[in-house]
Amino acid sequence: MRALLATALLVSAAAIAAPPDTKLPPPEPASACADCGVVRSVRMITKELRADPAKSDSRPSGLVASVPLGGGKVEAGSSSKIGKDAPTTSERWEIVIRLDDGRFRVVNATEQPEVQVGDQVRVEANGGISPR
Repeated sequence: MRALLATALLVSAAAIAAPPDTKLPPPEPASACADCGVVRSVRMITKELRADPAKSDSRPSGLVASVPLGGGKVEAGSSSKIGKDAPTTSERWEIVIRLDDGRFRVVNATEQPEVQVGDQVRVEANGGISPR
């Protein structure tokens, strides 16, 4: 029994002291840039803004007549009302970036970005995008 125990102890000690198996692939190096990736999509988003009735000046400031050139409906009325029915829109751009580690990042811009789909970029701390 002691001989069997001694043999098992020697075999396990030899297995522990053996060099690691060289057939395993080496670990992949960590990415040098955690905020780098490729632009996957760029799209413009247009949003119609509602007029705030509390902010509009309710006092009429004069009489205005609007006669469109080339035909159309003639309008006449208070200067505080004419032209206020036109929708106000805002535009922004949404850029989707797939980072090198597999995560996705969405960056919003108020001006049209200079990047295109497929460009390699870095997302900056302030939310901007710079080419890599």
